[in-house]
Amino acid sequence: MEDYSYKLYEMNSDKEIIHLNSEGLSISGMSRFLGYSKQTIIRRIKYLASLVKTPIILDYNQIYEVDEMWTYIGNKNNPIWITYAINRKTHQVISYCIGARTKKNLNKVIAPLKMLSPKKIVTDRLNTYPSLVKPEKHDTTRYRNNRIERCNLTLRQHLKRLSRKTICYSKSKEMLEASLILYLFWNNWSVDEFN
Repeated sequence: MEDYSYKLYEMNSDKEIIHLNSEGLSISGMSRFLGYSKQTIIRRIKYLASLVKTPIILDYNQIYEVDEMWTYIGNKNNPIWITYAINRKTHQVISYCIGARTKKNLNKVIAPLKMLSPKKIVTDRLNTYPSLVKPEKHDTTRYRNNRIERCNLTLRQHLKRLSRKTICYSKSKEMLEASLILYLFWNNWSVDEFN
């Protein structure tokens, strides 16, 4: 016990953990910076992510962009996709799903958009989208989804676990989702306090 180097966790560190996660600091980096053990940081990230509630979005009659981003868990033989939708005008994330690119998972992203009476839903040419989006509201024209592609790049820059050529990666889907939720909470949903 005399050699134990980690301090007792202080609740005012929660905001720092959320901020450092959103700036791309690794679990080890947060541990060194804040002086807590890695396990404490992991537990707090999971706990804080469980407190975040997705805001109710009421942006009716807008143009939305949907795209998928490839990443992996553990190693590159275990791929996983982050699919999400943004409002083209505000760049706010409306819905997201982490998992395989199945029709069921893609519908988790598309269904909330359909409830907002969209002008258009812009996607890439993945063959699953036409069956989920009405043809007259579906746009697959090249270069129309530039905004969400730029959001993909920003996500990869800010969350190191999403970068393609790096030694940082997620070891579990739960941790990937927790990090993504905290990132969206801090950068996108503009919420000051947990609900």
